[in-house]
Amino acid sequence: MINKQRIQILKKKIACFDRVKLANLPTPLMELPNFSNALGGPRIYIKRDDLTGGVSFGGNKTRMLEFRLAPAVVQKADTIVSGFGIQSNHARQIVVAARKLGMDVRLILRKTRQNEKVNVQGNLLIDLLAGAYIKIVNATQKEQAILIHNEANRLRAEGKNPYETGYNDEDLSAISYVSCSLELLDQITKFAIEPTYLYVASEGATQAGLTLFSKYTEASYSIVGINMVDWVPDIKARISSIANTAAVRLGIDCYIAPEDVINDENYVGPAYGIPTPECIRAIKLLAETEGILADPIYVGKGLAGLIDHIKTGKLEKKDTVVYLHTGGIPLLFCYPNAFNFVDLLEMN
Repeated sequence: MINKQRIQILKKKIACFDRVKLANLPTPLMELPNFSNALGGPRIYIKRDDLTGGVSFGGNKTRMLEFRLAPAVVQKADTIVSGFGIQSNHARQIVVAARKLGMDVRLILRKTRQNEKVNVQGNLLIDLLAGAYIKIVNATQKEQAILIHNEANRLRAEGKNPYETGYNDEDLSAISYVSCSLELLDQITKFAIEPTYLYVASEGATQAGLTLFSKYTEASYSIVGINMVDWVPDIKARISSIANTAAVRLGIDCYIAPEDVINDENYVGPAYGIPTPECIRAIKLLAETEGILADPIYVGKGLAGLIDHIKTGKLEKKDTVVYLHTGGIPLLFCYPNAFNFVDLLEMN
């Protein structure tokens, strides 16, 4: 039974944070009867955070940026400085959010694998359309963080007022998904459903926030993360660390141990950014049964994990599952060759 007193505490705590309006909230919670029937599996719902959409295509980072860019607005920043991978959903949402807030954008984007081609498509195309200044580098995450900080310092020396965001404010990102959990609670109460599991493709703040909410409020469902990256040595420790930093920032008494985190690393495939056959089949099944799109780098691999858990009996027919769709649709347009449409395409 969920702890209603702690729900009220969280609502009051979150209301104290500065926040900017970027996302279209609440995002829909939809049942997937055709998808579920095709799998012979449990009842499945999808939380559509791909439709946060207040900034181009939306996604989970738009929800996060409502909290993370609020200090930039308070500080009257004129330029946002950040950086992730070349085809980063995160970077794309930062660019369009900054533009919506009337700010310039500087991105230091890194290649996430050897010989990665710079394809002006998908997220990178949107970054450029929105006028972001972009520098592409061969660097580790640590080296990239230094380059971002140096770029911010250079802008300050020029008389600008930059604001850095990225890996340094993941606790705020996690808090945004504590807030999302409150939103989801209202929806499952309205629909009179009792989820047993909430699945998400995550290796960091999204799952950290969901897990923190679940443990603090004694929610009846378990959070199951599906990992999609190959450069984090201990995913569970990373997620628990973010969750605990968020708990301190919220001012709540809740500790998340690594063993409290459920994150399955069996669906990464050969490497980050390389779609797996199972991921491609999962994307096609969701599109063919429900008309909902998913990307082949994040959500597709999460769906592949969900489907495999159904097929191997980790999920039973009596379960009710919520799958959190974190967005990433522009990535679809970077991987047309991963799909085989020969049987569907007739040409004269």
